[in-house]
Amino acid sequence: MNLNNTSIRSRFFLLLVCTVLFWLLAGFIILSQIEKLGNYQETSISISSLQQKILGLENSIRTFYNNDIKSGSFHESGRSEGLSRFNSTYLETYTLLNDLKNSPVLANDIFIWQKLDHIAEFLSTVNESKEAIREKSRTRGWENYGLSGNLIEQMETINSGIPAEIEQQTPDVLTGLRLYLVYPESGQLNSLLNQVNMIESSLPPADPAQQISETANLRGFLSSVRGLMILDLELGLTRHEGLQNHIYSTLIVLKEETDALGGLWNLKRAAKFRQIRMSIIIIILISTILFGTILSLFSKSIKQHLGELKHSTQELMQGRFPEGIFYRGKTEFSEISTQLNRFIASLKNKSLFASRLAEGIETEPLEVLSRDDSLANSLINLEKSLLAAKTEEARHQESREQRRWINEGVAKFGEILRIYNKDISSLSENVIRELVNYLEASAGGFFLLDSVSKEARFDMIATFAYDRKKYLDKSYEPGEGLVGTCAIEQDIIFLTEIPDDYINISSGFGESKPSCLLLVPLLLEDVTLGIIEIASLKRFAPFEIEFVNNLAESIASAVSTVQMNMRTSQLLEQSQKQAREMAKQEEVMRQNMEELQTTQEESARRESEISGILNGIHNSAHVAEFNIDEELISINDKFLQLLESQRSQLLGKKYHEIIGVSRHTDSFKDFWQDIRDGKTVTRIDKLSLLTGHDIWLRQTFSPIIDSEGILHKVLNIAADITETVVQKESLEQKSSEISRANIEMRSFSDAVDKALIKCVFSPAGQVLELNENFEHITGYTEKEMLGKNNRGFLQRVEKEQFDKIWEDMLKDKPYSGVIRRTKPTGEEVWLMSTFTPVKDENGNIFKIFLLGQDITERKLKYQLLEEANKEIDRLRKELDER
Repeated sequence: MNLNNTSIRSRFFLLLVCTVLFWLLAGFIILSQIEKLGNYQETSISISSLQQKILGLENSIRTFYNNDIKSGSFHESGRSEGLSRFNSTYLETYTLLNDLKNSPVLANDIFIWQKLDHIAEFLSTVNESKEAIREKSRTRGWENYGLSGNLIEQMETINSGIPAEIEQQTPDVLTGLRLYLVYPESGQLNSLLNQVNMIESSLPPADPAQQISETANLRGFLSSVRGLMILDLELGLTRHEGLQNHIYSTLIVLKEETDALGGLWNLKRAAKFRQIRMSIIIIILISTILFGTILSLFSKSIKQHLGELKHSTQELMQGRFPEGIFYRGKTEFSEISTQLNRFIASLKNKSLFASRLAEGIETEPLEVLSRDDSLANSLINLEKSLLAAKTEEARHQESREQRRWINEGVAKFGEILRIYNKDISSLSENVIRELVNYLEASAGGFFLLDSVSKEARFDMIATFAYDRKKYLDKSYEPGEGLVGTCAIEQDIIFLTEIPDDYINISSGFGESKPSCLLLVPLLLEDVTLGIIEIASLKRFAPFEIEFVNNLAESIASAVSTVQMNMRTSQLLEQSQKQAREMAKQEEVMRQNMEELQTTQEESARRESEISGILNGIHNSAHVAEFNIDEELISINDKFLQLLESQRSQLLGKKYHEIIGVSRHTDSFKDFWQDIRDGKTVTRIDKLSLLTGHDIWLRQTFSPIIDSEGILHKVLNIAADITETVVQKESLEQKSSEISRANIEMRSFSDAVDKALIKCVFSPAGQVLELNENFEHITGYTEKEMLGKNNRGFLQRVEKEQFDKIWEDMLKDKPYSGVIRRTKPTGEEVWLMSTFTPVKDENGNIFKIFLLGQDITERKLKYQLLEEANKEIDRLRKELDER
């Protein structure tokens, strides 16, 4: 097939078809390889996630040992944060293992399958170890839970009735056991276990006939101690003992297996990636070679014509106009050459048009190739734009001047409003004067709403260059005149046709009517506070009107603030005057009340049956009346409300029925006999109400004698003292509790003195108090240390540690840790110590307590153990070298 006789469109169609077929085939192969890459990447993510899950299991176990095993919630419910996290991570890990086994990528890899099976086995082992640790830890318990809690309770009873031959050993075991329950360690476990065995072997044989004895209790206690220690041996006190060692070792193996799995997978993935990469490269190379071959065949057919066209376009690119190109026939190249020749001619005309336009020479109409000739249209538009730009520049310059004028005005009047913010008169005068001058107007007036008068009106309070006749008529009501209309409509009024008799502007040369009049309302929250009126011989521009309108908001706010300040000052002065008058009235009323009180006391002593006093008692107290037969004949509403009863339920009842006591007791009979003898009796009774709660009443029974001296009724005035009685009982209970707490504190202090090392310091470090254990451990007597600074008994290193601890103490930070002391003999002792600051009622630290235990023997054992470990490591290295 002769390509020269084929159109360019046909040639490129054939090239496109061949290219699409080649790349479809290559794309299909590449996509299949990319899909494999995706599967391998997902498997890599799963294996990496498996490694993270194993680390999560280890962290959960570590959290359990560090935090949860000592928490009460774990020992109560068997659940904890660490175990919950372990269980969820375990399920996720197990599911992830099953997903990896079902992955098609790993279906034929025997080695990886074996690794997955091993990991699943170790995972099950870890879960079983975890369950064993959980059950044994709950059985062992901590503090008041489980076997540990039982031992703490039993220790309180193992104090008396112990055989004399073992009585001296038992306190050491109890002290060691208390310390062991708080700080369990391997060294203490073995020592305590040996002591328990020794004490148990020295106990007398159990007597079957005596089921309960102190010896039997001690034997049961020692059996419980042995059981707890056996559980600790099984659980392991460190990571290298018991079940703890087993689960951590299994987790280490599990991590190694997952790491090995990751290594195997990385080798397989790397090999597969290299294979896929090589396949893709080969496919791309083959496709490129085929495409290049086909492309070269097509390019040869059009290379010559394109070269000529290229030369012409290069000439155009370099800014030169090339010679015309002509081809025979009716091919695409002949059409292109014809269009190119026409385009070159058009460019020459446009270049000439642009040159004349740049020189400012009048141009002839430019020929346009078509409606879409963008260059020609652009040149024509450029000509129009140049003309419009000159006009626009002038307009922008005017706009910039207006903005500058407005900004300077806002700043100027803001300063005026800030300076004159105390007096409304000076504020209005300065505002209207500066505003008229700034607008280059002729006259202005400031109208303000009269806030004192009941009728709304606007008074002129400030003017500038106003005619005297105009100034005389200085008040307007809403809707009256232009000022009143502006106030009602709350909008700007701008007039250019002003009535002849409204205002005239006078000067030394005569009078003239203004060209325009501007009225602007001062609005604040839709309330018209005032009106600004400005007259000018020149007409205001729109931006000047807008400036005055915007400025009116600030002026209204300033006016409101000044009025509010003035009103506040007036109210303050008025309130102070009223306060002085009220003080005088109160003094007069106090004197009147004192005189009235004196008169009432005198009347009460003289008249026993004044009805006014009875009414006062009825209104303010709980009042009831009984007849001589002990029956209730009257009771006031306040007493009924207290007894939570109706009047019909109580009237006619006898007194003993109301309060619920027996009338046959001697005290009750004597009580009523005293009343019949004319004596006033006061007693306290407890009443049980129908609602179920009790009340206490202090009741005064006064006999009422008629004019003939005969008792005809009894007046009962009661006071509710329930709250007082309850408070008294509560105070007695709290006093008892405080006494009991003091006894417990003294007992606890005695126990601390016997069991622990104790010393009390002042905030300056002086020794205020110490026990015999502190004297023994430091080697100094109480006489030598009391009142002296503790730093004087310390070595240099010990002083540095003490100063750091003391700095935290003064910041109210307790310290707990190991400290070293050196005796006068040079012997070093080690203390597990706790420093605690104590505050007074004002929150100031006034003393610091030191409590500690001697751990020198334990420290030495640790040192020997470390030296032995170092020697073992040295011997191992020598054996390895051999």
